[in-house]
Amino acid sequence: MILSITWDVDPELFNIFGREIRWYGLLWAIALLSTASIVKKMYKNENLPEAWFEKLFLWVAIGLIIGARLGHCLFYEPVYYLTHPLKLLAIWEGGLASHGGAIGMTIAVCLYSLSITKKKLNWKSLLTFSGIGLILGIVIYFLYKNFIDTEITIGLWTFGLMGVLVAGCISMVYTTREMTIKVLDKLVVGVALGAMFIRLGNLFNHEIYGGPTDMPWGFRFILNIPEWKAGAEPIFTTPSHPTQLYEALTYFIIFLVGMFLYWKTNAKQKTGLILGISLIAIFLSRFLIEFIKYVQEDFEIRMRETIGIDMGQLLSLPFIIWGIFLIWNALKKKDNLSKIKEQNNK
Repeated sequence: MILSITWDVDPELFNIFGREIRWYGLLWAIALLSTASIVKKMYKNENLPEAWFEKLFLWVAIGLIIGARLGHCLFYEPVYYLTHPLKLLAIWEGGLASHGGAIGMTIAVCLYSLSITKKKLNWKSLLTFSGIGLILGIVIYFLYKNFIDTEITIGLWTFGLMGVLVAGCISMVYTTREMTIKVLDKLVVGVALGAMFIRLGNLFNHEIYGGPTDMPWGFRFILNIPEWKAGAEPIFTTPSHPTQLYEALTYFIIFLVGMFLYWKTNAKQKTGLILGISLIAIFLSRFLIEFIKYVQEDFEIRMRETIGIDMGQLLSLPFIIWGIFLIWNALKKKDNLSKIKEQNNK
């Protein structure tokens, strides 16, 4: 206890007409604005129209918030939100998932790319990929239910929807690939900084922390926030890993690396390289930190017992795989360009 940090900061920043405004909401706003500021400078550096950036910011802000909210509701608590559909809109009560936000943001960039390039959505490809994703999601559900967890609480439709979303996202990225990847190469740098602010918001909310630790930087978080705010004595956790700070620091380093690659190297000329490096760094670090983090939902305990990973780690894998592919593709194009130059020199 002596070598720990007692975190007794009130999550509420101020109150307006009975509605509390939390530090979390403020830090989300800072995350969006800081991301916009960084990407705007990149657009200006590349002499791209300001109107393009303004349209991008609108698309991404909407896609990020909707995706993050639906990701939490449908990936982690589908039964509750299916029976209380109006609660889907209650963002102020908390519940935003980074993986859902990443999917929503990617789809938003794809739609933005279609509007900029004046291309039409390839509905045949989208429906084909979505159908394949639906089938794979259903197959994975039955395999999981019959061979891993017979008491699974996540519904069949949730696995199917996850398959549709991932496959549909892949289809849209493929349709708009050059434009979308170029945009995401810039956007991911700002998003890394934004993710740092969001994790600081989780710290203020006394949530998403890790297991017990005897390290001097262990945090004691308040367990009974509502009762404490009503006047009760606070009940503290044992000193725990402040995984919010671990992730925030990791994302800040990724942001610095992304800024260096964009401004000080020719990485921005290799489409997908910055995005690939960032995806691997962001989601691999998330995958590893999850091992010392408490799970968000009870069903994840059984996931850890049966397959060794939780939902956050499972959802991180496709992004890590995509990052590896992007780096390989970017370096392969570089090799091809070098061969062409060599042939011309001869």
